[in-house]
Amino acid sequence: MDRGPLDRWRPRLFLAATLAVVVTFGTLGASHWQPGARPVDALGLLLALVGPVVLLALPRRPALAVLLAVGALGAYLALGYAWGPVLAGTVGVLVMVVLTGPPARARVVAWSGALLMWGVVLAAAALRDEPARFPGLVGGAAWTAVALMVAGGVRERVARAAALRAARAERERTAVATERLRIARELHDVLAHSLSAINVQAGVGLHLLDRDAEQARSALASIKATSRDALDEVRAVLGVVRGEDERTAGTDGADGDPENTPRVPTWDLAALPRLAEPLRVRGVAVRFDVDPALDGALPAHLAGVAYRVVQEALTNVGRHAPGARSVVVRAAREGTGVRVTVTDDGGPPGPGADGAPGYGLRGMRERVEGAGGALVARPTGDGFAVDATIPLPADLSGPPHGMPDARPDSPGRGERGET
Repeated sequence: MDRGPLDRWRPRLFLAATLAVVVTFGTLGASHWQPGARPVDALGLLLALVGPVVLLALPRRPALAVLLAVGALGAYLALGYAWGPVLAGTVGVLVMVVLTGPPARARVVAWSGALLMWGVVLAAAALRDEPARFPGLVGGAAWTAVALMVAGGVRERVARAAALRAARAERERTAVATERLRIARELHDVLAHSLSAINVQAGVGLHLLDRDAEQARSALASIKATSRDALDEVRAVLGVVRGEDERTAGTDGADGDPENTPRVPTWDLAALPRLAEPLRVRGVAVRFDVDPALDGALPAHLAGVAYRVVQEALTNVGRHAPGARSVVVRAAREGTGVRVTVTDDGGPPGPGADGAPGYGLRGMRERVEGAGGALVARPTGDGFAVDATIPLPADLSGPPHGMPDARPDSPGRGERGET
């Protein structure tokens, strides 16, 4: 931190005004109580006030301020004016130097100025032939050192407080950005999947409207149910934005502490099959191979991550794999984690899928990596595969359940475009 407490003009004005009053009245009083000293006149008062003036006027030029203050003090003492509060003006300049500008430079200039000041004061005492004052002057030098150390301590404390405030503000900005990203991810997942399903079902309904009214009616009913579910999920996400308690029952964190409950909607893996309806309407065969041991066994926040990965992967199949005829979804324990894969035979990307990374794939990666896992998404054979590994908490250790190896082993040819 290159700025000190006295880099602001108001505290510097207060210190300068206080010193000016102390020096003026103190010098007049000292002249009255030291009969042998030269009476204070306009010149003496002007020299005594140099310190407060340069303290206010030269904060950006500390070396020049110290030289002017020490020079004026030396001239004041050499001319025989009274000892006393005149020294406070120069000490005030040294304190100002400690509390302004870059700290390293301030320390060097201030302590060098202190040595120069007391060298000049002792020299003036020797010229005035007042050896009896030497013990008192040495004590004054010690008090000057104490003043500089106290000023240095004040500066360090102010700097620490400013650093803590900056760190707190940065944490708050990061927390806000993280929450915004999480909400954006939730809205994207809900809307992308639901709107894609509604679009497919609406197309089917329009196609069958004149030929098969019963199937068209069924498509409209599916659209109504899908839109209702989407609205419920959007309300849950917006409840987070408003600070309302919209958490789904049974969504406690891994440790059961409500404070650690993720403020996002979560689902159990038993709800995965409902995600396949839009694809099944198109005639795509979707097969689920979910380890029964995972049903209700995963912490809700991890189940939510797995759910969203499957949801986004199936949405991408519907949007970007027009040639897909079959999709396989697998979820099982593997080692110390859960492995979730979604593979399809959809062939190359469809029209409009330029292969550029989008929000969906980015959101999947952020979710999985936020849970400490890893995600691979790449073409494989004639289709595409999404492979996510999510680590389990240590208290859920147990014998892993096997799962066929569905990890794509062909070299990546780029990521298929997605929502």
